[in-house]
Amino acid sequence: MEIPVYLFTGLLESGKTTLIQEVAGEEDFLEPGTTVLIQCEEGETPFSEDFLKKYSIVKIDVEDPDELNELFWKRCEKTYRPAQIMIEYNGMWELSTLFESGIPEEWFIGGIYSTVDASTAEMYISNMRKTFMEPLKESNLIIFNRCSEETDRLKFRRSLKALNPQVQVAFERTDGTMYENEVEEMPFDYSGQTVEIEDMDYGLWYLDAMDRPERYMGKEIVFTARYCASAKASQKYFVPGRHIMTCCEDDIQFLGFICDFEGDMPFEHGDWVRVTAQFDYGFSKMYGEEGPLLHLIHIEEGNKPEQELVAFT
Repeated sequence: MEIPVYLFTGLLESGKTTLIQEVAGEEDFLEPGTTVLIQCEEGETPFSEDFLKKYSIVKIDVEDPDELNELFWKRCEKTYRPAQIMIEYNGMWELSTLFESGIPEEWFIGGIYSTVDASTAEMYISNMRKTFMEPLKESNLIIFNRCSEETDRLKFRRSLKALNPQVQVAFERTDGTMYENEVEEMPFDYSGQTVEIEDMDYGLWYLDAMDRPERYMGKEIVFTARYCASAKASQKYFVPGRHIMTCCEDDIQFLGFICDFEGDMPFEHGDWVRVTAQFDYGFSKMYGEEGPLLHLIHIEEGNKPEQELVAFT
């Protein structure tokens, strides 16, 4: 049977239980039938018997990650014949433990949803960074709750979108209402046919091109980048990009978009280049999905920026 598995992650008391209760009540979220809810840690808000009964939920408590194994999943399927599985995952357990636990091949991840307590996020980033960030890299939706007016929402959003470009990030006030999605103004002019990106603005442009590609469709984009060669010389594409640090050195990664070209390319992997390319958006086998695509117009030797590493602050 093809069974969707919905995974809810986050550290203790970050709001996972509340989120599960909310999504269970959304129309058409749960398929008719039994839902198996696997609770790997119990927070401050327990599930009531009325809630479990109302939504035909069978709750199974798991106290040790070793309990999640192939036999466990087979018993769940045989005993309950679930329409879907919901997992309230322990925020201190590695996601790889779950993914490698022998979940039946025909089951599929229907969504990964993470909750973050905004009032403690900075503390966890400073002291438990790996544990805090790991599930966020895999999430489809991240909800920052308990936000105040002092919460630097744009900073959090930039950092998470750099780590996980496809993720949706939402922010909730302490009274439970949601902040509207903010349209961040770019520090460069994108109104004309040619958009020139300064060295310090590359990271902001990269994120904006992922979020709002319509701003750049058909336009010429000019920027300085490192030349990342394709795996085979016969492949007529390269990736111009920059190394970006989201929060600390552990998160440094190379971010760029595929750029196709014709003819020969005189540059080698790692060279600094000045690129002029036409912006497009569509499916690419390299991405495995739709994303920004560049078509090379001109390339020349570029000057190494004064600050080689792009940082989000």
